[in-house]
Amino acid sequence: MENKTIEIAVCGAHLRGLPLNYQLTELDATFVKATTTDKSYRLYNVPDKTPPRPGMVRVSENGTALELEVWSMPLENFGTFMIQIAEPLCIGTVILEDGSSVYGFLCESDAVKDAEEITSYGGWRKYIS
Repeated sequence: MENKTIEIAVCGAHLRGLPLNYQLTELDATFVKATTTDKSYRLYNVPDKTPPRPGMVRVSENGTALELEVWSMPLENFGTFMIQIAEPLCIGTVILEDGSSVYGFLCESDAVKDAEEITSYGGWRKYIS
């Protein structure tokens, strides 16, 4: 049977209760789980974005596990979701703590070269609280 949903990892303003979560729920996405990435990511506060949001970058060394949420979205709504994603954010492959992978938010590394690094907080929700 063909899979008619896509799992998407979110790590910032799309988290439950945060300003962009409606972009998921209005497209009938459902919360699957809270988890973390594997230990190969760094997190930055992306400059000049309203609402504020983080940029997660995969690195080959000095990475850490970061908190995120996995959501399941009907495949036919994914294009509508994608056109709402503003640069420098993009969707790519995110490796989870258990070694599995899902599609999820990543950030173009050049966009955060001078940004505040917030990796030590372990996730966006802890940084903004």
